[in-house]
Amino acid sequence: MAPSADDRRRQILAAAEVCFARHGFHQASMQEICTQANLSPGSVYRYFPSKDALIAALIDDHRKQTSSLFAAAHEQDDVLAALVWMAGEILRDIDREAVGPLHFECTAESVRNPRVAAQVRQADAEAVGELAELLRRGQVAGRIDPTLDPGSTARTLIALIDGLAWRKFIDPTADVAGFLDTMRTLLDRFLTPTRGTS
Repeated sequence: MAPSADDRRRQILAAAEVCFARHGFHQASMQEICTQANLSPGSVYRYFPSKDALIAALIDDHRKQTSSLFAAAHEQDDVLAALVWMAGEILRDIDREAVGPLHFECTAESVRNPRVAAQVRQADAEAVGELAELLRRGQVAGRIDPTLDPGSTARTLIALIDGLAWRKFIDPTADVAGFLDTMRTLLDRFLTPTRGTS
């Protein structure tokens, strides 16, 4: 059975992720990506006409994955448990070899490329909004400290995750997934209502 268009697209994006992580957005060539994907240039260009299109697709895929995580978290009754679960999923993803370098590349490229900057800011705004809404739900349920501002708290937690991605870039040997116990303790102590605030 021939690969579907979605399968082929994922194959190309996986190859681009490897090449971009290895050499950066500007040093990686389309030919290298074709070789990594084991596809002809014609096959790759059929789905992605340029490196910019590949970069945009990678950012969009990450945004969709994050949105799926939030959708699953919203289905859980216990918001604090849902946040710990999300942290575990994100940390496991950050622990992948390519994620640290790609996080750095996206950050650097957003400074130079207005289109990438717009995509990154949109993805960030959506994540902040989703997380803030999850925190508000937890406050209503009495699981999250009602004195916390949901927006500021969401931005702080996302900054922490961004910092762990940066840590993985600086030290590729870091076992970021191993930080989950610390993250669980941090979320519990930071978000749980203190006596007299619930």
